[in-house]
Amino acid sequence: MEEGEEGAEKKVSTTTGFITGQLIMFISIYYAPLHLALGRPHTITVLALQYLLFHFFCNSKKNFLDYGSTTRNSMLNISIQCVFLNNLIFQTS
Repeated sequence: MEEGEEGAEKKVSTTTGFITGQLIMFISIYYAPLHLALGRPHTITVLALQYLLFHFFCNSKKNFLDYGSTTRNSMLNISIQCVFLNNLIFQTS
């Protein structure tokens, strides 16, 4: 039953990441200061480096930040956070 709960949590995380990414993209198109901030090369570099570091923690064999999956604090599960971030950035459903 725990794997079924984790699958549902990943599905919710995927949907939330996709919707949040679409919202950020929509706002950055129509809100000029955010469009200018996200369009600068150094901003994209800093964001990409942070993503790569987080992705390293997600795919690492050691569980650096994995506190275990419970329904009460499921956002502490690093795999759920990784699914959210991947769908936020890459917009895949």
